[in-house]
Amino acid sequence: MGKMHNQLQEYEKLETILNNIGDGLVVLDDHQSIILLNPAARNIFAVQDKDPEGKNIFSVIDHEDLKTLLSRQNEDPMAVHEIYFEDDKVFSAQYSTIPEIGMAVTFHNITHLKQNDRKKNDFINTISHDLRSPLTAINGYVDLLERVGPINEKQKEFIRRIQLSVGTSTALINDLLELGRIESGNTSLDISIQFDSILKEALGSFKLQIEQKKIHLAISLSKKVPSINGNPLRIRQLIDNLLGNALKYSPENGKILVSLGVESGQLRFQVSDDGPGIPAEDQPHIFDQFFRGSNISTTVDGSGLGLSIVKSIVDLHKGRIWVDSPGDGGAVFTVAIPINQG
Repeated sequence: MGKMHNQLQEYEKLETILNNIGDGLVVLDDHQSIILLNPAARNIFAVQDKDPEGKNIFSVIDHEDLKTLLSRQNEDPMAVHEIYFEDDKVFSAQYSTIPEIGMAVTFHNITHLKQNDRKKNDFINTISHDLRSPLTAINGYVDLLERVGPINEKQKEFIRRIQLSVGTSTALINDLLELGRIESGNTSLDISIQFDSILKEALGSFKLQIEQKKIHLAISLSKKVPSINGNPLRIRQLIDNLLGNALKYSPENGKILVSLGVESGQLRFQVSDDGPGIPAEDQPHIFDQFFRGSNISTTVDGSGLGLSIVKSIVDLHKGRIWVDSPGDGGAVFTVAIPINQG
């Protein structure tokens, strides 16, 4: 009797905890039927059903972001996902598999973090715009110096260094502004696009650089590549950044492999090179803003924002990106983007 009483007390304690925590919790069986839906989750999704247990999650909660998270859990699980609501609230949804039960999804309110992020981006955009004007003026006047009188070789060298510094600063500012535009979430994604067509155009634009560096380029494209919903300008930007990086870090007579195919209902785009590679300790940070590999010389141009821009574009298209780099050099960047449904 005492043991049963203790078990009842433990159950009541657990129920009290689940009913009073601020994070939403949904527990489902292997068939996506509801085992548990705590009050916080009910409030988040405005669930009216007073007895949802045993019912399919989608008959109780109709939300596209949640459907995306759960529909991919068998083939390509997304451990963390963001759930957006019409009132501008944003929740971080974390998915976990529970052996012999099913799965659990927790929902944590990150609206304030998103708002702070927007404020940060607004600040960066304002400062970037304010900095670009004087840099343009500096560049303009430096270009005029040779027109107003003779310049000796030493002065020419100083002018060249000024132009390089201004160019580097301008490129950094442009990347910051571009990143802000992407992360603002205002990019239209309702265009049906052919990734392979955009890739072929991008490869054509790099033809001269590839020839100058004597790069051995290998291309592997599936014969039939389905369309995806997205933004063609951003996809082109993604491709250009990855190809540009591979070209920048590959040695002369190096090899670059570009492949595009379909796997597990997703478009798989890969770019591999035989450059210096990415040290294991750097790989978790490679998509962070301003991060540059510890094995990359400071003489190599770059703002440290290119891969961050790529990551933001991939996130925008509900996809994933990751890097594989063995210890003996070279790197393989893989992008997976969902194919249009229906």
